[in-house]
Amino acid sequence: MNILARTHVSIVILSLLAATAEEALGADPDSAAATDSEGQAHDYFYVSTEGNDDWSGSLPGPTVDGSDGPLATLAGAQQEIRRRVSQGEPEKPVTIMVLDGTYRMSRPLVLDRRDTGSGGRSFTIAAYPGHQPVLNGSLPVAGWQPYQEKILQCDLPRLNGEPWNFRQLFFQGNRQIRARWPNRDPDDPLYGGWAFVETMISEGEPGRPQFRFTSDSAPQEWAKPVSAEVQVFPWYCWVNDLIPLQQVNLNQQALTLGRNVRFGMSLMPGNRFYVENVLEELDQPGEWCLDSEASTLYFWPPTEDMADELVSVPMTDSLIELRGTPGQPLRNVTISGLTFAETVSPFPDHMHDSHHSPTLRGAAVTLEECEHCRIDDNLFRNIGGDAIRLHGPNRHNRITGNEIANVGGSGVSLASHGPMNTHVWNDKAEFRRLSAQYPRLVSNVITNNHIHHCGVIKKNCGGVQLFAINSVDTLISHNLIHDMSDKGMIMQDGFGRFIVEYNEMYRLGLEIADTGGLMTNRWFVLEDDPDLSHGNIVRYNLIRDCIGCGAYTEQRNPKGEGDRIQANGKIWAPYYTWGIYFDNSGRDITVYGNIVISTVLGAVSMPVGEPQNIRIENNIFIGSSGNQVDLRTGSGARGNRFQRNIIYYTDPDAMLLAARASVKQTLAVCDHNIYFHAAGGPLQIRGIGDGTFAEWKKLGFDEHSLVTDPLFVDASGGDYRLRPDSPAYGLGFRPIPLERIGLQDQTGTNDDD
Repeated sequence: MNILARTHVSIVILSLLAATAEEALGADPDSAAATDSEGQAHDYFYVSTEGNDDWSGSLPGPTVDGSDGPLATLAGAQQEIRRRVSQGEPEKPVTIMVLDGTYRMSRPLVLDRRDTGSGGRSFTIAAYPGHQPVLNGSLPVAGWQPYQEKILQCDLPRLNGEPWNFRQLFFQGNRQIRARWPNRDPDDPLYGGWAFVETMISEGEPGRPQFRFTSDSAPQEWAKPVSAEVQVFPWYCWVNDLIPLQQVNLNQQALTLGRNVRFGMSLMPGNRFYVENVLEELDQPGEWCLDSEASTLYFWPPTEDMADELVSVPMTDSLIELRGTPGQPLRNVTISGLTFAETVSPFPDHMHDSHHSPTLRGAAVTLEECEHCRIDDNLFRNIGGDAIRLHGPNRHNRITGNEIANVGGSGVSLASHGPMNTHVWNDKAEFRRLSAQYPRLVSNVITNNHIHHCGVIKKNCGGVQLFAINSVDTLISHNLIHDMSDKGMIMQDGFGRFIVEYNEMYRLGLEIADTGGLMTNRWFVLEDDPDLSHGNIVRYNLIRDCIGCGAYTEQRNPKGEGDRIQANGKIWAPYYTWGIYFDNSGRDITVYGNIVISTVLGAVSMPVGEPQNIRIENNIFIGSSGNQVDLRTGSGARGNRFQRNIIYYTDPDAMLLAARASVKQTLAVCDHNIYFHAAGGPLQIRGIGDGTFAEWKKLGFDEHSLVTDPLFVDASGGDYRLRPDSPAYGLGFRPIPLERIGLQDQTGTNDDD
């Protein structure tokens, strides 16, 4: 958990718990319920690894005679709470305090109105003060025997008569590597250790693609190729897919897959892939392989110590679910101070038809039809799917102070099972039809979370992801998001306003192409809906190092406009990415006061389609390798403004702007900006006449703009605050409050302002 969260864990909640904990430690289990610090009657229950679900749960530890004490499980606590309600006891606020230890869960704890009561009483599950309990969705594996050399094997009992099928194994709490070819390159895990599609083979069964491959290493003879899966980034590398292998022909260096790539995509020459879950390729410490047919697990442990509970495999894809119903939302539930770990990955088995969506199920914590609930100061690690999902209608919930790390999909998703928007820009009737199928999420807050290393399994994702919803003032603020396989944030196929402010994001798009730090796609406003008619606000964010990664031989023209190459030229990275990327949509958007550093195609992109009334003002854009700003809008765009921005770059081959011949009509204002090419080269405009800045000004743009040094405090050292004598102030530029960006000390502050 991040330092700020650990230091200020649920200040209000845990101060209340601490005030009552000492009193509860000595409580008589037969006495009346305790009172909280305000004198209100309050039911406290305790869960401990030393507990027993036959006890009352009124004490944090067992009594001397062993007759009473804490409960052993959250399910036991829930059962006791429901028992008391069924017996007619008054509905008082409830707190379940969970003590240190690991609590193995084979199924999720589902909370509903039976737990909160008809009045929506406060219901809290929290760590006992000073404790760090772990809710773990995996099962320990024991009974290991030698197989060959340092590889061990274990026979797994049949699970309800069904064969085992899992894609993750954990050793000492760390996710291990499925035995693969080519081997993972620990010195270059992102761009090393790949094979590549060379040519597609036309012969074969329909729906079973065949291709020849190239690689720097040769595979072994595989006895059970049908047990293997192919991890591949198909087509233009927007997604990854995990496809069963049907057949291998080593003489021809050819593979046959068990199905087509999903989402209407296909394989292309140059796409990168590897094959995993192959026993013959289990040749390094930390690798494992599952023979599902024989129910045998193989593992080469990284250390000699193989004590029980060091190895575990996931059993459930969800740990806690908060479930209200239409017309009767679940209210006032708080989950605080817990660690959630080691759940099943729902990818690729539970996918939506749209590749942009999260999986259809499988978040560690899910809220549906909830109001005024809080997920505060928890740690999510090694989750198979999303960490937190607000699914369907939700109102006034808060996701605050959590650390989310090494999860399979997105950090926080707000999503539905709704359809994907069509490629229309002006059909209001079609907008209303689609919006009517989406749930309405109102005034939910995602703030002060540390989200990093997401997209471990499903690569197309975001630190925060919105999909197929009607958003009424979703607030996403003060988050720190970094080291993402894909976007920092993605808003896809929806309607209404979101506010993204004071977030810090960096090292984004590490494995996916055509991406951005913040990306929207087919996201619109509904002018005749009072809740959904407001435009989006993106302000005071710091975004840097948007990488992008592609591998296919069909070059886009120009390929990446500044990209570099990896893997002897077979992988392009950095490649095809923007900082703030509006794709296929855009109406009434404000982009104000952001700092965007180091992208490829531009710090900001006006969208494909027909954007209208987009205001890009008072931003600082630094050092893109291709274009600094991308203004290549559709010809129907109108009313867009680019003003009082600072652009500073050093790459001698980079362009200032990219635009189209229709820019005179699509861009209403471009003026009062500062441009500075620190390498001393000319300012070049891609796509306009002779490409000179003089030609650009003939279109009526940048009459009052300055080509001069903006006078940063220390540009070479990355300090982009402006000196007092900066010429930007004379153009009306206002300072950006850098001290408020990113994680904040929440003590005594209002993080909504």
